[in-house]
Amino acid sequence: MSVLPFIVTHGANDPAMATLKRSSVLTAIPALTTAVFLIPVILGLIGTWLPAFGYFPAIGLDQLSMTPWEEWFNHPSYKSALLKTLFSGIGASVLSLVITFVLLIGAYPSVMFQRLERLLSPILSVPHAAFAIGLGFLLSPSGWLIRWIEYMTGWFPVPPNWTTFQDPMGVSLIITLALKETPFLLFMSLAVLPSLNVQKTRWLANSMGRSTRFAWYWLLIPQLYQQIKLPFFAVVAFSLTVVDIALIAGPTTPPTLAVLITQLFNDPDLTNRTVGAAGATWLLILVSIALLIIHLLEPPLRRLRQWAIHCRPQTRLTLNWEAPVARALTLLMALAFAGSAAVTFIWSLTLRWRYPDVLPSQFSTLPWSRILNRIDEPFWCTVWLALLSALIALFLVILALENEVRLRWSQKKLNTQRIAWLIYLPLLIPQVAFLFGFQVFLIQTGWDGQFTALLWSHLVFVLPYVFLTLSGPYRNFDDRYFWLALTLKQQRGPAYWHIKFPILMRPILYAFATGFAVSIAQYLPTIFIGAGKYSTITTEAVAMAAGSDRRLMAVMAVWQQSLPLLIFALATLLPALRFRERQSMR
Repeated sequence: MSVLPFIVTHGANDPAMATLKRSSVLTAIPALTTAVFLIPVILGLIGTWLPAFGYFPAIGLDQLSMTPWEEWFNHPSYKSALLKTLFSGIGASVLSLVITFVLLIGAYPSVMFQRLERLLSPILSVPHAAFAIGLGFLLSPSGWLIRWIEYMTGWFPVPPNWTTFQDPMGVSLIITLALKETPFLLFMSLAVLPSLNVQKTRWLANSMGRSTRFAWYWLLIPQLYQQIKLPFFAVVAFSLTVVDIALIAGPTTPPTLAVLITQLFNDPDLTNRTVGAAGATWLLILVSIALLIIHLLEPPLRRLRQWAIHCRPQTRLTLNWEAPVARALTLLMALAFAGSAAVTFIWSLTLRWRYPDVLPSQFSTLPWSRILNRIDEPFWCTVWLALLSALIALFLVILALENEVRLRWSQKKLNTQRIAWLIYLPLLIPQVAFLFGFQVFLIQTGWDGQFTALLWSHLVFVLPYVFLTLSGPYRNFDDRYFWLALTLKQQRGPAYWHIKFPILMRPILYAFATGFAVSIAQYLPTIFIGAGKYSTITTEAVAMAAGSDRRLMAVMAVWQQSLPLLIFALATLLPALRFRERQSMR
């Protein structure tokens, strides 16, 4: 007879549980965790808004004025940059959401989807800049894809006169963002799909004379969207405000708004920083308007759903186009990520590679030796930033989630929706909208250019992703095992390390790997908060992407991809080795 039900019904009076309820350390952790990522955002927004309205005492402007706004809206690149930003940002967001839904409708659950699910971790580990560089090698007019087409068909003896990358309209930016954000939305969807009872809902719809397509379109997708609404909002905000990918894959003359604002912040003429602050504030307003419009579209779509459920004629159509399209999209994504990684590695070992050769005529390790002479400082700065930010975030998140457990066993209600909004706040606010203001605050306090401040800026973005990765498995843990250990005269510490931690070891390591990869990918925080004293592999890769030497660019991209991939590999192998003799724990 199992003793777990006894623990559930009688554990509330257990002394160990009473100790957990009285834990003062856990009580303070949520406030500390919230302060870690909210203080820079709040201070940064204030520090950006004041210069946006002409108040910037550091350069002698001590009166409020609308001049920065007038100069921003009259900037010669503003209108074109605005159109490109809206087209690429909204287009990429909608495309990634549609691809996610098509993959789920056409492939879930299936063997192919299980294979795609296993690919998500290595795909998510690829930094944005490295993927954009590899995709450029793949899709450019003289890229690897055209070389293969020429090899197999002979159609392009010379590179075609097409602008397939960094095109003026931002189509290549849309493709790059959609390919990179779709795995994120899929990952977020996987966390909530079990709660939707997909198989049962499909069976119920079929039993009532409705098709499987109807079950997905009008029953499952609306529920799924509500569950991944905040992740989708984060994708919209990121696509509208991204800088590093826009520098590599986006239009250049003029660029998108986020890149234009960054250029104004870095302009030698300090008065242009007030114009950049006005632009950053306007970009925040633009993102807010976009998210508000998306939110306001929900009621009419909800009424359309109700009409479809109650008034649409009954049909028994089965899936026809979704399944083959899902297979094609899966293959396309796999080829895009695998092809970009492969061609990047080949370019890093290339000495001579003339068009239309499929492979280089001469290989060499010279590009690697040239990079090794200058990568020492960026490498160690990147590693220490990623390790420390991921460890600190993991520590705070575990304690915050343990506080949730304490409140749950104390029978106190948690406002999980408010927690979710707080966690997503740094992801919904454009980085360029508050990092400049945070830099101004650090200059005034003497923290500018300090490694601690740079680590803090990375932690602002690492912590939300670690929480999102770990919160699901942690909240679903069966606490009866923990209480059972306590009833066997174990202390809370040994009970956690001997029982709870081993069971949650895999998601904890994956959360750490996710935080590590997020820190690796940070570009703007290093540019603004580092104050030129610190460089990372990402900043070096983006800087080299503006140059003409593809070999050095490829080497930096390989370094950038290898570090998070190594951590994800360790996060997979360590639990397998630890529990190699325990079948149920693998």
